[in-house]
Amino acid sequence: MIKVFNSLTRQKEEIAEPKAGRFGFYVCGPTVYGPSHLGHAFTYINFDFIRRFLEQNGFKIRYVMNITDIHDDIIKTAMNEKIEPRLLAKKYTDELMTDFKTLKIKPADFYPRVSRHIPEIIKLIKILIEKGYAYETDDGVYFRVERFKDYGKLSHRQLDQAQTGTRVRTDKYDKEEAYDFALWKKEPNKKNSFVFKSPWGWGRPGWHIECSAMSAKYLKLPIDIHAGGQDLIFPHHENELAQSEAGFGRKFVSVYLHAGLLEISSQKMSKSLGNFVNIRDFLKKYPARFLRFFVLSHHYQGVVDFSEKNLAEAWQNYLKINEIAAKLNLLKNNDLAAAGFNLKPIEKRIKQALNDNFNTPLALAEIYEVFNWIDQGFKLKKISRIEANKLIAFFKKLDRYWLIFQPWRKPSLAAKRMMKEREKLRVRKKYEEADAIRQRLSDFNLVLSDSEIGSVVSNLN
Repeated sequence: MIKVFNSLTRQKEEIAEPKAGRFGFYVCGPTVYGPSHLGHAFTYINFDFIRRFLEQNGFKIRYVMNITDIHDDIIKTAMNEKIEPRLLAKKYTDELMTDFKTLKIKPADFYPRVSRHIPEIIKLIKILIEKGYAYETDDGVYFRVERFKDYGKLSHRQLDQAQTGTRVRTDKYDKEEAYDFALWKKEPNKKNSFVFKSPWGWGRPGWHIECSAMSAKYLKLPIDIHAGGQDLIFPHHENELAQSEAGFGRKFVSVYLHAGLLEISSQKMSKSLGNFVNIRDFLKKYPARFLRFFVLSHHYQGVVDFSEKNLAEAWQNYLKINEIAAKLNLLKNNDLAAAGFNLKPIEKRIKQALNDNFNTPLALAEIYEVFNWIDQGFKLKKISRIEANKLIAFFKKLDRYWLIFQPWRKPSLAAKRMMKEREKLRVRKKYEEADAIRQRLSDFNLVLSDSEIGSVVSNLN
């Protein structure tokens, strides 16, 4: 029984695989006007973990993540960089896909792009106008918020608390009420490369309408899980919910999952605030697997302080578990006495933790107990060959969805040659030269130490 915290009801609810068809999982993707940053990584690694965990528990998932490749921010950035908006969006979409591959984020079944779904968006806007939920003005088409009586049920805001419903701070379009939001923005300049023909003239879609049209195309309603960052609850997801249920005439989403935010100096990490750290810059200093480890060390709903202190603490934990995992590999062919490990109670507690709203910190605490066993057994020389291989199998099984306990890459041929040379130098008691090689191996993310059984090679990759 898996329970998740549903932002819509503000309580934990049980989820189950549908009796027929696949489990629909929709994730709000980024607006591609700049490099992917660690805030993106935090969100998408968390949802990748949740997806993999559900699949490990038998869920057949249809995973969809949109790409917002039409947006005022893209146009503004393209103008500043003197590049076509479409080319800018393509550049950063391609970079995003490469970053996802580097981080081992499992590819979505579909990555719908706004620019390729204009007909679906126009069709939904027409329906909203016909039903009286939308109206045309001189500069666009707007959603009539007051007509949708359940507005605010996700964010729990009253209409008098709602603002314009857009990320664009200079939103001064004509509309009936301040809280009505744009479905279509008219653009009389046809030469603008980011305009499309519509029944209301040339223009482009508003931000919120895209996810309604695209999610309904690829997933059956109600969508089983709709996910995104906490900062999307209002206005984006609130507006999306309103226009979807108004247009489609039925429940839009069963469960909303919202990930916490990565903060720097108590501010959300984001491109718009300019306080972000690019994924690629981070990976110049740390291995990609460590980033996943750092993310999963925190609860997906938590607000995480990205600080040198937190990074240093996580890095020490990462070094420790990799060292112990390397020791375990030395023991898989040993003739030592058995320690009498019993993994079943810990496996049960790990499952209980993850079944309770994907509590990765609590599950990791249980897994650390296993690492402590191994470390103690190594010191006391009390881990049998059978136990060692059972433990290796245990971590391999966990890594079907954690992807943090085993190296992502084997040592290169150059690194292997250096390790062999180091062993020869140690045999010849040329310890200073051997230590120099050990230092150089750290450039390959390989940490070496020596024990009575042999060299312990911690592969941090």
